[in-house]
Amino acid sequence: MVRKDKKDKVKELEALFQEANTLVLSEYRGLTVSQQTQLRRNLKKAGASFNVVKMSLAKRAASNVGFDDILDYFSGPTAVTVIESDPVEAAKVLKEFSSDNESFVVKGGLMDQKPLSIDQLNVLASIEPKEVLLAKIAGGFNAPLNKFAYALKGLTNKTSFALKALIEKKESGEEISKEEE
Repeated sequence: MVRKDKKDKVKELEALFQEANTLVLSEYRGLTVSQQTQLRRNLKKAGASFNVVKMSLAKRAASNVGFDDILDYFSGPTAVTVIESDPVEAAKVLKEFSSDNESFVVKGGLMDQKPLSIDQLNVLASIEPKEVLLAKIAGGFNAPLNKFAYALKGLTNKTSFALKALIEKKESGEEISKEEE
């Protein structure tokens, strides 16, 4: 690579790193081209991209933008997953792919420019989908209203049953005490 091309590539990587919501570094040694392609497709659906980059250039770009916390991860064949949207979905894809492919190893990353450990990535991957969380919140707001409606229904039912019993007693000619009126 010519020196100018290297500088341009470093600038490109710097921009990519700065725009990302989350970066995840992983070792991809031993993956076939078809496995990498499948991972790229799955990550693209989750709003992320899987980038195989030259380590010396990626390390320089990370250093230039102040991402010193991840410099140690740039050893061996390392790929950079750039997550631009919801990190939960991408973390799920990475976790599932790493469990299916032993040669794919997630090393760590950055989220909002803070270090992200493998344990934290696993926690991210275990979070329920956004739709499920929203449904639970809506259910939580709805529960008190349902209880209130049920209580009102019970109150009106009891009153109507009492009135019905009172009417039936009057129609049958039974004597009604003052308490029942």
